[in-house]
Amino acid sequence: MNDLLKLLLAGLERGESLAQATILTHEGSTPRSAGSRMLLAGAGAGVRILPRILPRVLAGTVGGGLVEARVMERAGEVLADGMRRMETFDLTGELAAGADMICGGRLRVFLERLTPEDLPLFRELALALAGGGRRLRLTPLSGSAGEPSRLLDPAAPESGDALVRAALAAGRGIGAPTVLEHEGQAYALEPFAAASPLYIFGAGHVSRPTAQVAALCGFQVTVLDDRAEFANVERFTTARPVVLAGFGDCFAGLDCEERACVVIVTRGHVHDADVLAQALRTRAGYIGMIGSRRKRDAVYDRLRGQGFADADLARVRCPVGLDIGAETPEEIAVSIVAQLIAHRAGMAL
Repeated sequence: MNDLLKLLLAGLERGESLAQATILTHEGSTPRSAGSRMLLAGAGAGVRILPRILPRVLAGTVGGGLVEARVMERAGEVLADGMRRMETFDLTGELAAGADMICGGRLRVFLERLTPEDLPLFRELALALAGGGRRLRLTPLSGSAGEPSRLLDPAAPESGDALVRAALAAGRGIGAPTVLEHEGQAYALEPFAAASPLYIFGAGHVSRPTAQVAALCGFQVTVLDDRAEFANVERFTTARPVVLAGFGDCFAGLDCEERACVVIVTRGHVHDADVLAQALRTRAGYIGMIGSRRKRDAVYDRLRGQGFADADLARVRCPVGLDIGAETPEEIAVSIVAQLIAHRAGMAL
């Protein structure tokens, strides 16, 4: 569960009403893309822009600058009247000039007020994500909160009314929000998925900063090593869990489907080869292994002798990480996580 959802649940459980701004669509070059969110609370000790005090930002951003200030103004109105609304921000004209922005794109931002009445839906969402599930949230784009959102399970058999069937069909495979038109009404259709699991095999000097940076970037990190002095929660405060076990059958019990990422950074090429052989028998979408090209070739030769084909080995990123001239463990960690982010975003780097 990400920080924004945690803060949303906490606020609603305290009986507060909150505003949420979500970028539903973006065209051209924009400071943030579709799916970016910002959560806001009532003014309190908010930002004063005369003659009013804007709501407080609890988490997230829709791009900063004048666009975000305008969104905060609209969020204050939404908190006051409870009316959902869609706002369009054109970054090619006066708004861009006034903000000294040269993005040149267009954003459509959906604003809504969330109240304690929405708690059951968001609790159900949090529970589904904690279990590794995926959900679609379907919300009317206009009007008051009287017509509630619906939470849909894309894995469930298609049933229900025509709107639900249309939403499930439109939401199949989407990775960012979209607008669904159905019988003259517009709806926000938002996909939610559990954080991508990242399994780091080896708990040495590269693993530690890699786990820290990856957790900051939204990956669900697990670290595994057979050395107690390395594989412990004192060294890996952002990993949940840290597994003390050998590399012999290290994928047992792990959820290693297509959204999973594997980084192999053990203390030697024999362990690397053993872990890689097991990783290639999974459906992991990303497999990276540290090492020079010479070491890679030796490991690959060993695996070919075990029956792996070149097509299998083509799944592996080795040397792992983007080529940015990284030298220190921290720099190598940045290069690895940058490649993980690109993979998650569907970019081939």
